[in-house]
Parts: sequence; structure tokens; C-alpha cells
Amino acid sequence: MSAQSQWPQPLKDFANRTFNACTDSNRKAVQEELRLVILRCFQQGTIETTDWDNMQLELLGGAPGHKKKLLGGNNGGKKRSALAGGAQFESFEDRERREKRARRFNNEQAAFQSQEREAMENAMASSSLGARLGGFDPNRVAPHSPIPFSAARGGGWAGSSSPSLAFGDAEVADPNVIDWDEDTVVGLSTKLEKPYLRLTSAPDPKTVRTLPTLMQTLELLKKKWRTEANYSYICDQFKSMRQDLTVQRIKNDFTVKVYEIHARIALEKGDLGEYNQCQSQLRVLYSHGLPGSAMEFLAYRILYLLHTRNRRDVNALMAELTPAHKAEPAVAHALSVRAALATGNYHGFFRLYADAPNMNAYIMDHFVDRERANALLVMSKCFRPSLSLTFLTSELAFTDLNEAHAFLEKHQAANYVEPTPAQAFSSKSGSKKAKVPLDQRQWDTKGAQAALQAARDRLRTIDIKGQI
Repeated sequence: MSAQSQWPQPLKDFANRTFNACTDSNRKAVQEELRLVILRCFQQGTIETTDWDNMQLELLGGAPGHKKKLLGGNNGGKKRSALAGGAQFESFEDRERREKRARRFNNEQAAFQSQEREAMENAMASSSLGARLGGFDPNRVAPHSPIPFSAARGGGWAGSSSPSLAFGDAEVADPNVIDWDEDTVVGLSTKLEKPYLRLTSAPDPKTVRTLPTLMQTLELLKKKWRTEANYSYICDQFKSMRQDLTVQRIKNDFTVKVYEIHARIALEKGDLGEYNQCQSQLRVLYSHGLPGSAMEFLAYRILYLLHTRNRRDVNALMAELTPAHKAEPAVAHALSVRAALATGNYHGFFRLYADAPNMNAYIMDHFVDRERANALLVMSKCFRPSLSLTFLTSELAFTDLNEAHAFLEKHQAANYVEPTPAQAFSSKSGSKKAKVPLDQRQWDTKGAQAALQAARDRLRTIDIKGQI
């Protein structure tokens, strides 16, 4: 059968009848038996001559002798009646002849197995029936492993001695894979508060809270956060809630709400590690179509990638964005931040930082100092001889003059131009060393350049916590 050949219509009808007759419980076994029957007929060249209209698989109630007649060829009447009546009527001579034929058949199979595999691959790929049965993969059939003639022993073709065949989309149960559905826990606890403990064994249902209890716990934690703001306690309780949801495989609107609230609290406290754990789970939950603040957290993800300077992931994420995504205010803000950084527009960057929606500014807090150092280094090369501290405070989005001065001092760049004699003697002390008020100080651009270069190099190092 060439690659362009078509399966005969009776075979297609037989396959359709078979698939319609099987159930979920025996579908895999029926599919395997059907494959082996078709494969044997193909190798024997009886695809066109087999009576598919009257064919029925053993698993679907067909007579065992019927399939053995198909697979075993035209045997004598004496042997057929012996197989049909039971092995106890078989003589020693018949059994010896049968075993010799089986051994001879296996030896012949090994000689042309490689040629038949290639032909079978082409034939299976050339029809919709082949696609339904799964693609034949010759690389997973051992070249010197002939197909055992188990039908001659009365064992059929679906037993443990079946040939080692692999079809592309076959669903074969793997005993080494854990069945998580079987081990899903149903909580019984009604205790509202519970400390987080890392699981080292299967969870005890008596210590796992029910969904209604978890809902009450969330309301309690929200109130405690507003009144006490104890982040260590709140984070521990939220991690415990997330664990109870996970072991019970609860993925619904409430699950999304828990992760979103915990992520926002973590952002507020600057805990990027805990935030990223929540963000990674939220991406999975949103992919299941669960409602939530998907666009808000998409903006956070863009900003976090800008913080880590992960250009590859930023570009990959940009390719996934649709016009609807880009039209969302939070996402549009994050994309504007990206554009400002890409073009070196520090003026636009700090305007965006000062006017950030939602909690975008909380993520920008983690890399705003880096961008301030970059901007100051550019200013030190462009402006001479000085710039007022008031201008720096406004341009770099500092809250006040004290914060701007503290930033410069932190990076050894608080170099100011000495006051003129007139300015010095105008002070009450009349001394040249009189302290100049912050709003009158002029930043020495040239004197601070070396310190800013060192500061920029230090701030390039990123502490990536719980990266997504």
C-alpha cells in the first residue's frame, strides 16, 4: 500500500462502528485491539479482502474464533474446531505443529519488519482513519522485535504479549505518574486562623479549612490589615489560605481574589518574592478564563520585567498583546514607561512615575533610583556649571528637597557650588562657611560626575526575588 492509497470504505465503516460502540472505560483497550487487527491485515495483505462488514472485536462481544480466523489465516477445520471447543481437546501433535508455525512466523516477521514499518507509516499518514488511530512511529518499534503470534495460544492480541507499537496520540496510563484527582483533599476544619507550615506529607483533612471557612478568613484578614497592618502575620495567614486552596484543588473566583489581595499587600510592603509567587499563579488562573483584574496584573508584569531588564521576555510579551490590551489604562501606562526607558526620555519617565495608576508606582519604586542615577549622569554631562537643587527635585520626582539631598549624599554626589562672597556675607553669621539653605543650593554637575558613574554601576545589579 503506497502513501497515496486510501483505506477501503468497509474498513472505515468498521472503525466508525467500533468507536461508536466503545465506552470511556474500554476505549483505550478497544483502540489498541483495533490497531493491531488493522496492522496484521496490512502486513498480510488482506486489507482489501477482509470481510469488515461482519468483523467485530473481542472486547465488544465478538467471538474469539472469528478474530483468530482473521489473524491466523486459512487453518484446517480440525484446528478451528479445537480452538473453538477449548484447549483440552487439542492433541500433542497439533500443539507442537502450532508452536512451530508460531516460531516460524516470528522469524519471518523479523526479516521484513523494517520495510513494513515504513509502508505502514505512509499508509497511516495518508488517511483520516490513520489520524484517528494515531500516527505510527517506526522509531519506537525495535527492529528485531517480531510481533508475537499470541493468537495461536488463544491469548488474543490485546494481552501483555502485544507488539511494542507506539502511536502518536495514544493515551496510555503511566503507573509512575501520580493521579492528583485521586489524592485531592476535602477540608473539614472550621478554624479561621491557621499558621503556615510547609507540607512534608499528605495533608490531614481535619486541618484543612473548608471553602466557606476560607471566605470568612479572608474577610477577617482584610479587617486586620486595615487596623493592625502587621505584614508578617498577614503574609503567613495568606500563605496558609493559599495552601488550603491548593491541596483541595479549588480554582474559582474566590481563589483569584485571594491571590490578588495578597499580591497587592506584598507590593505595598515591597515584598517582590511573595508578589511574584502570587503573580505566577494568577497567570494560570486567568488563562482558565476566571474573572479578575487581569489587565492590572498584566501591567505589573510589564513593569517587573522592566525592573529586571529582561528584554527578551519584554519583547515576547509585547508580541502577545492585542489592541484591546494596549487600550487598557494600566497597560498603556506600563507601555509608556517602557517607551520612555527605551528612548532615554527621563523627563517623561518621572512624569509617568508621579502619575501612575493602581499600584504601578510600587513596582517602579524598585528601579526608580537606578533611573535617577542615569538621569543625573546625563545632566552632569549636559549642564554646566551647576543646576539648582530645586530643579532636580522637580525633574526627578522627589517628594521634597530633603529627599533629593539625601539621595545625592547617599551616592557621594552632594557636591554644591560654593556661595559667592556677597551671598556669604549676606548671612547672619557673616562667615563664608555659612550653611546655604537647600532651596538656594546649586548642584555642581562636573564635581558629581565621577560619583554618579560609580552609583550607576552599583545600581545595575538587580536582586531578583521569586522571578516569574
